[in-house]
Amino acid sequence: MFRFFENIGDVVVDNVKHFIDLYKFSIICFFHIFNPKSYNPASKKILIEEIYYTSIQVLPVFLLSAIIFGALFMGFIVDLSLRYGLQNSLSTIIVKFIIVEFVPFFMALFISLRTGLRVGIKIARMRVNNEFNSLKRYKIHDMNYQFTPRAIASMISFLSLAILFSVIMILSGYVFMFFSINMKFDTFIAMLVKVVSIKDIVLFTLKCLFFGFIIIVIPSFSGSIIKKRYIEIPLFISKTMMVLFVFIVVTEVISLTIQYL
Repeated sequence: MFRFFENIGDVVVDNVKHFIDLYKFSIICFFHIFNPKSYNPASKKILIEEIYYTSIQVLPVFLLSAIIFGALFMGFIVDLSLRYGLQNSLSTIIVKFIIVEFVPFFMALFISLRTGLRVGIKIARMRVNNEFNSLKRYKIHDMNYQFTPRAIASMISFLSLAILFSVIMILSGYVFMFFSINMKFDTFIAMLVKVVSIKDIVLFTLKCLFFGFIIIVIPSFSGSIIKKRYIEIPLFISKTMMVLFVFIVVTEVISLTIQYL
């Protein structure tokens, strides 16, 4: 019985230590974003490559997914609003719920699977192959060379794709409103602009930047502390995605709380 509680205590202590180390790693990475020394030719090359892999290479698949999913989702919302006489609240639903809440959440899941996982596995392989020791021998700061450029690229890509997805959602909403009640485009846009506030814009931007940051930082940190065995990588993937999903959900709950205060 005593051994059982001792094991629970060990797990709790290990998890607390892990999250403290993750917090320290995140803070260091965040401040390196504003450090001019982080932007050398090698890190700039990685930054450009990551922006390409995260936002440009995936663009055809992303656009197709966004158009199909956006049309289905917005069609459901518009149909539901018209059926239950909620036309006057539709603009609020689109801005407050779909754009500010749903779009960043959907993008977080999409980019986590597309980029976060890829970067985490890459860092884990570098750890197993002792590549970080090679960087140290050549006096190359791994935070500047590996982590910070990827975090910046993820933040830029996340915000850009989220804005694009928002535009697609809005256009999908207008198409359904046009065919349902023959609404003009300028009337539809004026309806949305009327309910948009500075708080919505700031919240949307901060959520996108934060999601873009943690999507890279959490897998990168987990990959950098993995034991030097390839057999650990599958376990690392499952643990990392679970932690990342928890962070995304908690952030979304906090955002909803702020939205409706």
